[in-house]
Amino acid sequence: MSAKLYSVPTSPTCGFVRCVAKHLNVALCVKNLDFSKNEHLTEDYMKLNPFRKVPTLDDNGFIVHESTAITYYLLRKYAPNSPLYPDCPLKRARIDQVLATISNTIRPHFVEYCRQIFCEDRKPTAEEKVLFNCTVIQGLQHLIQGPFAVGDSLTLADLSIIANLTIAFTNGFVDIDKYPALEEYYDRIMDQLPYFMEIFAEAVGSIQQRWSQILDRPLSPMSEDDEEPMNGTELPPE
Repeated sequence: MSAKLYSVPTSPTCGFVRCVAKHLNVALCVKNLDFSKNEHLTEDYMKLNPFRKVPTLDDNGFIVHESTAITYYLLRKYAPNSPLYPDCPLKRARIDQVLATISNTIRPHFVEYCRQIFCEDRKPTAEEKVLFNCTVIQGLQHLIQGPFAVGDSLTLADLSIIANLTIAFTNGFVDIDKYPALEEYYDRIMDQLPYFMEIFAEAVGSIQQRWSQILDRPLSPMSEDDEEPMNGTELPPE
């Protein structure tokens, strides 16, 4: 029986796990949760993940959450010699550094920015755009050392970066032309992932639709009394 992955289409961390599984030819049964309906708060799901986040992997009763832990588990179980995580202490240290930086330093800024825009249903201010580009886009750019993030071939680091860039570039608040090297890297890595659209097409379509709706609204944040939950497009933290 295939392992079940509890996911949200627009979550970069879920996309990262799905990319790794596809690359390793590991079949996953993807169960998408609707955060707007509080499906992550049900008693059954909280038994799987008491932190109420995604992704969560249920491998026939063995539960793993946190995207990095899930990808390491898949690698060790199904492909311990995979070039995605080469058997070199130096390269592994660099890969771990990229994953930790994204998770601990870049991702919190990403989630907070998207929460402000999509949950509050408003356009970003000029200051917010600058902050996003400095903390998220330039942060991801700093992690790329050449044609690949680490070494001279595709690794876990690239799959994590590409998952985050896909959501960032789709949101509509990044001027990609200002980052030609990053755009070139993105296109080059994406071309190596034949499963890319299978994993990210739904997320791209959903975010583009949501962004177009926001652009039609006036530039004003919701009042403190307006606390409507975000409908349709969730970018939950891991």
